[in-house]
Amino acid sequence: MGYVLQNENIGKVRINKRDVVDQIRVALWYSRIKLGLDAQLPSEIAKIIEPDKIRVVNGGVTDNDRKWRNYKNGLNVPHPKLIDKAEAAVQGSSLIINHVLWQAMKNSINLDLLLKDGIGKLSWEVQRILYKPNKYNCDRKLVESLSSKKLIQLERLASLDALAALVIFYRMGVEDTSSIVDISRAIYRTLLIICMKKPYSNFSESLILLMHSQVFSLVGPKESILGDSFKEDFLMDLQMLMTQFSKMNSEKLVTNTWKKDVRISSDFLEKVRFHNLFKESTIMTVDAI
Repeated sequence: MGYVLQNENIGKVRINKRDVVDQIRVALWYSRIKLGLDAQLPSEIAKIIEPDKIRVVNGGVTDNDRKWRNYKNGLNVPHPKLIDKAEAAVQGSSLIINHVLWQAMKNSINLDLLLKDGIGKLSWEVQRILYKPNKYNCDRKLVESLSSKKLIQLERLASLDALAALVIFYRMGVEDTSSIVDISRAIYRTLLIICMKKPYSNFSESLILLMHSQVFSLVGPKESILGDSFKEDFLMDLQMLMTQFSKMNSEKLVTNTWKKDVRISSDFLEKVRFHNLFKESTIMTVDAI
């Protein structure tokens, strides 16, 4: 069965389901480059990233436009050398496409390998939450489970690193239904906050679909926090969260850092019973707070 990637910048592209993680990470990479260069067309990006590829043939200019259109739609995975070229032009773009999160979401990737190599690639802010306190910082050991405090700490980082850590621990705990529900909620809430910011806001639908197919589907329907209308619920919850920000004083928002915005979002999520987070409870609206 094919998979359709949807966001406001790209059309519907059907590819084999096994490639969906690569499709989204490449499309996000392209979108980050587009934002960083303030470019509108693939041809503009091609000329900046690969000026050496521009050729004049029969009086016409060729500039790898088609290749970059494919990246826009996530059809091809770029060569590492090209990723490095793009990183030189848009700092941070390589962190998106090469992130551990995408490996963590591929169930074909061995969990032991992720624990051995993947967690070590996460930020120190995340690692210090995942490892037991060690005075001498040697022979570090992972915590067996994520407490409510640690889940909130990860949520308030609201980064791909934090999301990757949650997904890895989700995969570790698929047999423990009590912890799975808590981690599921943390993943959902963290993804909500991340999707408030570009380029992720342009891929909110694709990201929740990906999280459903690659992560939440690892447990049975009784343990899942997602209902049949999970996509619509997520988009509604995201809109509710963004509406809350629009109601705040604009001057106050302008001076906020992303870290402050994340804290506000997390506090807001603590007050609101969102779709999929408290299935047995009545959904509250922003106005109900």
